[in-house]
Amino acid sequence: MLRWTLTGFAAISLLISAGAPAIAQDTAATDAETNQATDDERSLGVASPTDPDPYSDAAIQAELEEWDRKMRAMADKYAAPPNTKQITQLPDLWIDPKAKRIYIDGYVTMRKGALEMFACPVGTKEHEAVVAAFAKSKEVHAALLALGAKPGSPVAYDPEFKPPTGQPVAVWVTWRDGKGNFKAVDARTWVQNNESKKSLAEQWVFAGSQLWTDPVDKVTHYSADSGDMICVSNFSSAMLDVPFDSSAQAGNLLFVAFTERIPEQATSVRLVLVPQFENDPTASEPPTEAILPVIKTDATEKKPAVESSDDTAGDNTPASSAETKPEPR
Repeated sequence: MLRWTLTGFAAISLLISAGAPAIAQDTAATDAETNQATDDERSLGVASPTDPDPYSDAAIQAELEEWDRKMRAMADKYAAPPNTKQITQLPDLWIDPKAKRIYIDGYVTMRKGALEMFACPVGTKEHEAVVAAFAKSKEVHAALLALGAKPGSPVAYDPEFKPPTGQPVAVWVTWRDGKGNFKAVDARTWVQNNESKKSLAEQWVFAGSQLWTDPVDKVTHYSADSGDMICVSNFSSAMLDVPFDSSAQAGNLLFVAFTERIPEQATSVRLVLVPQFENDPTASEPPTEAILPVIKTDATEKKPAVESSDDTAGDNTPASSAETKPEPR
């Protein structure tokens, strides 16, 4: 089960300037202060009646639709991997209960610059990650639980530093180059230590992030959904993290993108997550070309959407394991 760690936030109180004359605090000013307090105290996830409606402008609507079209085009680059169970509503995340592997579609979002994470969900922290994934962190967490992976604990700083813990998880990146050739590399080779200039050496661990409840609307959120899916800087919200001290301060980031090893920006990729179980002789084997089928050229054909329940796609419950045939390696 996920740990429930609730973070309380004190509501912001607006102060009336002590030097302002009482007569200046007329009805209009009082109303403005009341409205401002409401805006300050409302949840960031709840729209205010005064917020502009982006869908009221045809040009903005068209731009949003074009962005969605481009995102889906990258997401639908490859067909579903064989012998897997789709666990999200859209065909972007699968598990293979027999082979103990998770497949996540995404794309290369950044090739040069300092990193806080290796992978983030689309629409979150693409400016400081190498890969943007078409799945939420909580969905990947559920997939790991479905395979039997055990979460540990995120980084802690009080009263003293404690590094993240959890089951080790190997991460592979697969894609096809411009000629259609299959490529597969250890994700750590795309992450460069800015001091030693070498690749990341340690495996990621399943830290497990945490949950928090918004004090205003009482909605519970999985913290890593905000971006911290596969981190290279320590965050208490990280789903996967590195098991050592790695600063998250902007001026002291330890890792950068290994530019010359990363394909072009917007390249569609498929991440393969492999929890490291004892006595599993296949846990260290790289993925094979079989897991990245090519979509047929028929423009009307899309990746088959395997039936999945709303419960599996929307919450943190592990997906039920479907009987599968062994995946070829």
